[in-house]
Amino acid sequence: MFKIPRLLIMMFMQYFVQGAWNMVIGAVLAAYSLKDIVGSTYSVLGVATIISPLIIGMIADRFIASQKVMGILHLINSVALYSLSYFVLEKDVSGFLAMIFVVGLLFYPTTALANSVSFRHIEGVKWFPVIRVFGTIGFMSVGFLLFYTGYSQTVDSFKLAAIASVIYGLYCFTLPNTLPAGKGKKLSWRDIFFLDALSLFKDKYFSIFMAATFVLMITKTAYSAYVPVYLPVLGLEPASMMQIAVATEIIFMLLLSLLLRRFGFKKVILFGAISWIIRSLMLSQAAVSEHYLLYMVGALMLQGLCWDFFFTAGDIYVDKKAKPEIKAQAQGLRFIISNGFGVFMAASVSGYINNRVVTEKALPAAAPQWHEFWIYPAVVAAIVTVAFWLFFRDKDVIMPEEQKQA
Repeated sequence: MFKIPRLLIMMFMQYFVQGAWNMVIGAVLAAYSLKDIVGSTYSVLGVATIISPLIIGMIADRFIASQKVMGILHLINSVALYSLSYFVLEKDVSGFLAMIFVVGLLFYPTTALANSVSFRHIEGVKWFPVIRVFGTIGFMSVGFLLFYTGYSQTVDSFKLAAIASVIYGLYCFTLPNTLPAGKGKKLSWRDIFFLDALSLFKDKYFSIFMAATFVLMITKTAYSAYVPVYLPVLGLEPASMMQIAVATEIIFMLLLSLLLRRFGFKKVILFGAISWIIRSLMLSQAAVSEHYLLYMVGALMLQGLCWDFFFTAGDIYVDKKAKPEIKAQAQGLRFIISNGFGVFMAASVSGYINNRVVTEKALPAAAPQWHEFWIYPAVVAAIVTVAFWLFFRDKDVIMPEEQKQA
């Protein structure tokens, strides 16, 4: 009873917790003279995400109700999040990277599980964008809280994340019961090595979508990791400015279901990829233009198109391609490709480029360096856009509105 309101709160809290630590991690590290490990931090998170989601997804698909798995993970993770502040203050790089690895192990599987819980209790295309909007509202809420408390460039952001993680972990146990879809089925080698989820790669177009997601993570990670570092260079406060981006997510998230029904996955996802090109070019131009604020606001406002049209539409696409008994594993698989292998590769690449190109800390010397840096993710997004346009022609997943027109 009252499943949808409970799922709305779940998604709000999921992204509130994530925003409290992940949104400003680059700004916090830079504020404590640890900018050089921003790329390494995201690489470590990528490695953690490679290891855990499929294992956790298999557990949720076979053995333990998904909401209970989420609750346990968030409660344990609250301790890891709180400890991050100590390692930053002590400038203990090894300790920080080790603990952020633990945070990644515990947190990122819960994002895939939150999606899986939602899809199990709703009609995905109709209701998932609405539920996902509340994740965006949660992300926005914690951003404003970080701004008003002044935590956006301090280790207090990690302490806030820890407190929120405790509250959310307890709340997870009140969510609609999401029993393992494959419970009672004999465990086989296919389960141990996740062959059921990996078998999705036999589908040509699923593989193309995953390849596009993997490569585009260079552009996405460059944005996530270095915009919080870039904004203070321009004299702008990161947590408050980034809420411009989050606000546009809400608008386009509400339109996503309608647009998917009208235009289908290819056109929507393609437009999302194009938006990443435009955003990166605008970030580049902001570094050298006297109208930097206009370019910066414009780049941030593209978040709804960049994120919703590519990544959220991708969540729905993966759910449509997976059979009911492997949906949790499938969401975990998508997350591993993007936030696991993708982030590890992307953070290594973007970190190397940033540390090599951006050597100055302040304007005007840093302006041409940041201008050059943002060109690289724009080129990557352009390559993904062209390749996806040429090779992705999936006709198996047809939305209701498309079916009417066929």
